Amino acid sequence: MNAVDILAKLIEFQTVSPPGNEAPAAEFLAGLLQSRGFCVQVQQLGNNRANMIAWIGEEGPELMLNGHLDVVPAAGEWTFPPFSMTRKEGRLYGRGSADMKGGVAAMCEAAIRFASKGGPRRGRLKLLFVADEECSNLGTHAYLNANKAPQYAVIGEPTNLEISIAHRGVARDYIDLHEPPRHAALPHEGKDVMEAAEDALRAMRKINEDLKKRSHEVLPPPSVAVTMIQGYEKDNVVPGNVRLLTDFRILPGMKYEEVKEILCRGLEEERVEKFSISPHFFMPGGQISSSDPFVKLCLEERNRLLNSVSGPKAFGASCEQCFLTECGTQALICGPGNLEQAHTVDEFTEEKQVKAAAELYERIINRIL
Repeated sequence: MNAVDILAKLIEFQTVSPPGNEAPAAEFLAGLLQSRGFCVQVQQLGNNRANMIAWIGEEGPELMLNGHLDVVPAAGEWTFPPFSMTRKEGRLYGRGSADMKGGVAAMCEAAIRFASKGGPRRGRLKLLFVADEECSNLGTHAYLNANKAPQYAVIGEPTNLEISIAHRGVARDYIDLHEPPRHAALPHEGKDVMEAAEDALRAMRKINEDLKKRSHEVLPPPSVAVTMIQGYEKDNVVPGNVRLLTDFRILPGMKYEEVKEILCRGLEEERVEKFSISPHFFMPGGQISSSDPFVKLCLEERNRLLNSVSGPKAFGASCEQCFLTECGTQALICGPGNLEQAHTVDEFTEEKQVKAAAELYERIINRIL
């Protein structure tokens, strides 16, 4: 099977997260790779969720090709069936075609081709395709808790085959604002919770202005957005509590304690007095130096294959590079597809990019192993 055939099969597995149900897709890939000479393991995570692990070669430098099997829901009105690949005018349509079953399929073809030519002369090639990347990173945490991290890793998120070296992390917090409730018909003195919410929104705008002063080699500055405002008791009551949910995109190296301190200081400067902050989700940023030899190697192969000159880029969304780099892995991000297609109606990737990705991955494997 080539990458396009593998992608067509993967799209048929409805691995929408939650609940995920990645185990059948993991079993399919395990069977495919085992038949081509790979050792395989399906790491069961419960509730029909699983990671697929495959390897060939001996101890030594380990290169991992990494991706996720889950996808986001196929909401909205689709022109093409979301869970059956449609091939049209050079595009491959279907949920996950860009994010990121196209990358997974290309990695499988590259690995199979490499194995058919004798496999590693030194070290080990490993493929890790995980569950639950779109929600809580269950699969990657389970793998790293039970296995040694690799020396090198390529994550196949959609980068248009650019070599991406960093991504911002994300901290999501609930900010609860508290003021005495009151009857909506009665005049009041002081601040009610709706006015406190106005002050909190103003605080977020000012925080963003301050964050613009921070810089990074390839990433944009940190930023914070309010993604939910919730507060209601009754039609004729000004409530006593309003809840905000913030989405704070952070640079590599920023810790949760710093995020909370920035939020607290910003709220206090706008005279928001009665509030509490509760953590909801945290994922750090990830990065590898642009001068890392692995980055230079991948750039050389990418530029040679595509006959174009490009340098290290940022990845525009969060991904699981951070968990690998925290373990000491030289990990970068490179895959077929455009991030603008991720999570959209009529998601697609270009067939020529999927094929080029398989060639690029094989070239990187050959250079390392």
